[in-house]
Amino acid sequence: MDNPMPTVLVTGGASGIGAAICRLIVERGGSAGIIDLDEDKGTALANELGENAGFARADICDETQLTDAYEKLEGSLPPIGGLVTCAGVSPTRLPIEDYPLEEFRRLLDNHASGTFLTCKVVGSKLTARGGGAIVTISSALSVRPGPMLGYGAGKAAVLNLTQSLAVHWGKQSLRVNTIVPGWVDTPFIRRQEEAGRDLSPIRGVTPMGRLVKPEEVAEVAWFLLSPAASAMTGAAVVVDCGVTLGGGWLPYGELP
Repeated sequence: MDNPMPTVLVTGGASGIGAAICRLIVERGGSAGIIDLDEDKGTALANELGENAGFARADICDETQLTDAYEKLEGSLPPIGGLVTCAGVSPTRLPIEDYPLEEFRRLLDNHASGTFLTCKVVGSKLTARGGGAIVTISSALSVRPGPMLGYGAGKAAVLNLTQSLAVHWGKQSLRVNTIVPGWVDTPFIRRQEEAGRDLSPIRGVTPMGRLVKPEEVAEVAWFLLSPAASAMTGAAVVVDCGVTLGGGWLPYGELP
């Protein structure tokens, strides 16, 4: 990404982490191409961000839709130089004995196959134009186990895929890194809290005692997209307020 302020495509860009990334990109002088299934939210965010943003509806598991979205945004925004893959589906928390195979496949397919297809479509375009930067979104569950089996397996696949693509595209000036967020304060989490879920156990096992803000993930994504990270590829940057480390203390008692 030679130009520090090119167009960055963001899947799942209509809400949560994706929306925070789109806002930051435009705030700092770049352009954001929002790709999402939610047409109402995506259009509203594009309108909010103005002429430096555009929206295209696409299912990340449909190669034709992704290609069409790329072409639509390419035709209405400055040259595309980056990609962030934020699109995902909500996890299911069930023991394996009660976990339907269809649900496991749905989660695995969305995160693993969806990230694969998005990187395939956009990455091939970026290499043809001389390179750029891709940031995928993995999860703390990719490096620490948890009860969300399909989601965790999918996010672990994202991490491994990122590292493989970093090697594959290394000599073509296309850097590929991943962010490993912990518990992020998104509308999904807030809806769970409104429905009665107690979030205090999460804060209790997090050394910093709080959730990650979407804007904090966006700042790291901006860095990885920028020339400041020009020597970084295949990196997994943990942004989790320490939750993946805190588990090492728990067998010995409470966190300090």
